[in-house]
Amino acid sequence: MRPTGRLVAVALLGLCVVGCAGGTDAEPQAKPSPPELAAEIIQLRRDQVLERIEVALQNTGPTDVVVESLHVHVPGFRSGGPVPKDSPVRSTQVVNLPWPYGTVRCGDTEAPAVGRPVVTVRVHTALDPASRRVRLVAGDTSGLLQRIADRACTIQRLRREVDLRFADDWRAEQTSRGVVLHGTVLARLLTDEPRTVSQVAGAIMYGLQPDESAGPVRDPLAVLTPAQPEASIPVEAYAARCDPHTIGEIKKPYEFLVWISSPGEEAFAITPAVGQGTKDALRKACAF
Repeated sequence: MRPTGRLVAVALLGLCVVGCAGGTDAEPQAKPSPPELAAEIIQLRRDQVLERIEVALQNTGPTDVVVESLHVHVPGFRSGGPVPKDSPVRSTQVVNLPWPYGTVRCGDTEAPAVGRPVVTVRVHTALDPASRRVRLVAGDTSGLLQRIADRACTIQRLRREVDLRFADDWRAEQTSRGVVLHGTVLARLLTDEPRTVSQVAGAIMYGLQPDESAGPVRDPLAVLTPAQPEASIPVEAYAARCDPHTIGEIKKPYEFLVWISSPGEEAFAITPAVGQGTKDALRKACAF
């Protein structure tokens, strides 16, 4: 009987050793660490014309990531949905990701108080190809977004206060620098407070400046008051850049600018209305 008992004990011991060894082989692998990211809102010079900002996204972790999509929510702004991206961001690297900020939720008289921007990105890594959603509260240390909102709402208000448009009767003159068009910017006050017209400027394809041939150029160009609410400003337009590359790339050929202000305050540029007669005349200087 004793030998039999010793054999049973040895067998049980063997089973225990095999079971313990099997448990060691089944240990789960460690999960990849989540991406470590930080974001700051900036704006480059080219972004101002394109009405967008840049998200300076920094990879503060040890693992390279690829950004699949970007969305920025800014209280006080109306913007669209996520924008697809395919942007690698290496460890310690900073990559600027463009984002169109949309429209500002302007009040009747002032801009909104802009809240903290929240950046949402979808990313993956080489170690973890599954898409992950990362939400970040972005920095805006310079107050850029509030300045954008203030400017947008001021321009929106001035557009309600002053009507600007080109008269559609233009006189074409052939000169040594090509066809020069002589015309008029019409300004009409729509509020009961004075406004000043101080400057005009052209678009990329067409130049625009005060017409010196019509007489001395006033400074400011016009002062609109409730007593004298209308003004006619002589201007001349000409081809500024009429090469095939510019013609092929131009998106807004008629984005002329006229600067308006309240007396003694900063002037802001507004785009005057452009009628079909003005468009036809401009094509005499640069056809496209």
